Amino acid sequence: MKILQLAFAGTDQAGVHRKLAEQVTALRTCGQEVQSLVVADTTVAPAPVGAPYTLVDLPGGGFDATSRSMAYHVFWEAANRMRPDIVYMRYPMYDSHTLRFVREPAPVVFELQTIFANEVSSVVAEREARWAAPVLAEAAGLVAVTGEILEYETARAGYAIPGHIMPNGADANGIPFTTPVPGDGVVNVLCVASLQPWHGIDRLIVGLASEPDVTDVHLHVVGDGITLPGLKELVHEAGLNDRVHFHGYLPVSALGPMYERASVALGSLAPHRVGLRELAALKHREYALRGIPLVLAGGDADFPAGLPWIRQIAADDSPVSPRMLRALGHAWSNVARRRQIRVWAESNITWAVKMPRLVEFLESCRERVGNRELAGMTR
Repeated sequence: MKILQLAFAGTDQAGVHRKLAEQVTALRTCGQEVQSLVVADTTVAPAPVGAPYTLVDLPGGGFDATSRSMAYHVFWEAANRMRPDIVYMRYPMYDSHTLRFVREPAPVVFELQTIFANEVSSVVAEREARWAAPVLAEAAGLVAVTGEILEYETARAGYAIPGHIMPNGADANGIPFTTPVPGDGVVNVLCVASLQPWHGIDRLIVGLASEPDVTDVHLHVVGDGITLPGLKELVHEAGLNDRVHFHGYLPVSALGPMYERASVALGSLAPHRVGLRELAALKHREYALRGIPLVLAGGDADFPAGLPWIRQIAADDSPVSPRMLRALGHAWSNVARRRQIRVWAESNITWAVKMPRLVEFLESCRERVGNRELAGMTR
């Protein structure tokens, strides 16, 4: 099958670019012919090196009127050259450009990462909502990272649009198992993230302050983002500077020692802050492949609640107990037990597992559109 993959992704969104690259590689490994175009503005941050897709460098990144028009012109040209069987497009924000594109020249399936209206102003959300129904009426199908997102988008479509739930995946070849290094009596809790409200790190900071007798649990935060100043202020006010450590942004090549010392990893602890019950965070997958037990809030479709190396807590703003993290870290400090996490992850959350199912869904969308067009011609 000939697949044209399209996306808008800021060059400062390293995780998104990695996901797109891994998807392209995995689809090609499945025997598909894939051309991939990713629109980005390299004045924001440097472009990824050696990516298996074509970067379309546009000032504005396709998020302002001029660059958006130019981006869709590039998409049209690529579609006309390739004549794909299906277009697989990361949610682009519905608008007049998207509506024109989805009507021609090939069936379009959208991949959805979130509920758009929960992350933008009411004015932007209302404008986008006016385009949702007409765009979705022309779409061939939807792929969503959670069932909750698929339900929301199906309701906006107003009909039983074909849908497939595919939580985020990871490349096992690019994420090694990490042999833990003893922490000398200290339980090191690690969070690697581009710090946003839905990460909910403040919940653990408040938990540490609420249980001052638990002095052997340390939090290590790697990354930067909009919540970093507030987190630092909270740590200072709570007098936790000796147990909460901010390491700033570190390149992937420098993360090895951080993972080696990690007793427990923090997943996303506040999906409710973006109006969701669950998230399919890329970091959940990386932690699991590295063999690190983790804590997350709400849920993640790939991780059953009964997994012994995961603690799923309520998606609210209550403090996270360091005692719970200490117990989890001690229980899964053994190397052999950590390898059990890795084995499970390889069998359940990699792109190698997910892509064949996606290909099957895309083929069904293409066939459904083809049958519909054939029926229209014979009337």
